[in-house]
Amino acid sequence: MTDSRNPRPSLTDALTLHNDGRGDEAERAYRQILKREPRNPDAWHLLGVLLSERGDHDSGIASIRTALSFREALEYRLNLGSSLLDAGRVDEALDALMAALRLGPDRADVHFRLGNLFRLQRRPNESVAAYRQAIALQPGFVEALNNLGSLFLEVGQTDAAIAAFTDAIQAAPANAESHCNLGYALDLQDRLGEAAAAYRVALAFQPDFALAWSNLGNTLKGQGHPDQAIAAYRSALTHRPDFPMAHSNALMAQHYLPECGNADFLAAARDWVERSGGGLPVAAPAVRDDRHRPLRIGYVSSDFNSHPVGYFLESVLRAHDRSAVTAYGYANNGRTDDVTDSLRAAADGWRPIVGMGDAAVAELIRRDGIDILVDLSGHTGNNRLPLFARRPAPVQVSWLGYFGTTGLPTMDWIIADRHVLPPGEERFFTEKVWRLPGSYLCFTPPAEDVPVGPLPMLGGGPVTLGAFHNRAKITRPTVALWAQVLTALPQARLLLKSREFADYGVRQTLRDQFAAHGIAPNRLRMEGKTPRADYFHSHNRIDLALSPIPFGGGTTTAESLWMGVPVVTLRGDRWAGRIGVSFLETLGLADRLVADSPEDYVAKTAALAGDPEALAALRAGLRERLRQSPLCDAPAFARSLEEAYRSMWREP
Repeated sequence: MTDSRNPRPSLTDALTLHNDGRGDEAERAYRQILKREPRNPDAWHLLGVLLSERGDHDSGIASIRTALSFREALEYRLNLGSSLLDAGRVDEALDALMAALRLGPDRADVHFRLGNLFRLQRRPNESVAAYRQAIALQPGFVEALNNLGSLFLEVGQTDAAIAAFTDAIQAAPANAESHCNLGYALDLQDRLGEAAAAYRVALAFQPDFALAWSNLGNTLKGQGHPDQAIAAYRSALTHRPDFPMAHSNALMAQHYLPECGNADFLAAARDWVERSGGGLPVAAPAVRDDRHRPLRIGYVSSDFNSHPVGYFLESVLRAHDRSAVTAYGYANNGRTDDVTDSLRAAADGWRPIVGMGDAAVAELIRRDGIDILVDLSGHTGNNRLPLFARRPAPVQVSWLGYFGTTGLPTMDWIIADRHVLPPGEERFFTEKVWRLPGSYLCFTPPAEDVPVGPLPMLGGGPVTLGAFHNRAKITRPTVALWAQVLTALPQARLLLKSREFADYGVRQTLRDQFAAHGIAPNRLRMEGKTPRADYFHSHNRIDLALSPIPFGGGTTTAESLWMGVPVVTLRGDRWAGRIGVSFLETLGLADRLVADSPEDYVAKTAALAGDPEALAALRAGLRERLRQSPLCDAPAFARSLEEAYRSMWREP
């Protein structure tokens, strides 16, 4: 063992202490060497590396620069680049890596690091070129192949990503990360059976691979197995207890299970806080001022794109009164599209935060002077709830993207309405509840100009029922309920449409479940995802839509109503089962479309299908009814929301 009390340590002694994790002793040794040899570049370099590793980036960078003043060396430049990058000084890091490239143009690791840096800077073409050069110099460079594939996923080139991950597997067949990456890409292509198989191969090579367990859970949920998904998430947490996203995934999956209820959601959210350290805010709430000025509102989401959050936020963000609020978007979404562009244009400030740590984002929010920070994700995918545990804003609010408590002590409020969160259920939320006067959501009419078509059954064919929900929502109780409907309407057909139905195994499993209730396969038609305009056109093929249980329709219900298709809904026992109820109550259609029991659900569906003239009249006026309702009155909704923010700000 190296003796740290040696009055004349050698560089080898200091490096041994450094590598053994004895940082204080290693620093003393480096400094003793430099006291004897003040122009020793290796000692300055290694001291700088140590200081940077310990978080003292400025001192570390200065030490490495001192080393470079005595000797130009490729390794010094590489470590300088790493230290600058850790300090957030990206442009300087690039300069350091370019200098390293001039010293070692044939070094694959230099090109690899450049690829990583270009990727961070969102320069995908240069990043791809750098990764490809690294792979050309070092064939079978698994890390470069995996990063190249991940970059292709970020820019939407899934086929190219699959090719890169496949090359990585060929180079190192036992590399679990490559199999996990392949599974993720296959899932994005709706090849769920193949994705699950890839994750299981990854877990065969690395049974404690928490990310693979969590991703397998997501795929199992997509296949319609939420109970198996939760078991996979729990396996992830067994191997990595401090894995907030796996815990959020498990919490999210509970909403699909009829045996779970509001008390379970609350207990799971509190458990998430305990496991993630979310109960320990880093900063105390800032002092609020009472000056009359626009409140600075920050919206945080991973879904500022073609996603329900983006659709419902878009018109509200445009309608905000700038004398009342200044709106910032903190975008955690890697995928961008036309909806992203619209949201960015409607915001007063826009901050991409993909890849940024929670501490850095919290500091950015504080510098922006945000008064009220609004989380739009809850426990959905890629959420930033740990950020909210740091209390970067004086008031913090949950709204729009989730349907239950976050469990965070630092989340002050949750925005709801009387339909999704009836009086008496506040006990299931750690947040204070603010109910908006109407629905808690505001629908943005879609950009796609698809007219409402005539009622299909008037053409002489059978009644066509429709359900365009994700597969996880079509639970066994839902299958049983819809089978009762199909039994009551023996000539009716059911059209199911969602991305998961592109997978043969998913289709066959659902056919088998309906067959167990006596429903023949030829009464079901299942289709995968299509472009958004085609999706809206598909509504012109159905007479009536059905909402599932216990997790009912939300966005799909609003879109069906926009396309003139009434949606029969069972009043649920949880927020996620009442979103459609909120819409229908607001439209004044609850008496005709909201059922209070399974028997009432079947009866209401049969009654509507049995009166084609009344159904056609309802269809013809439904879009205008929605357009003229509070659900599409973005200015009025924005005023209510702004009044809520002002009241939250004033409340101690």
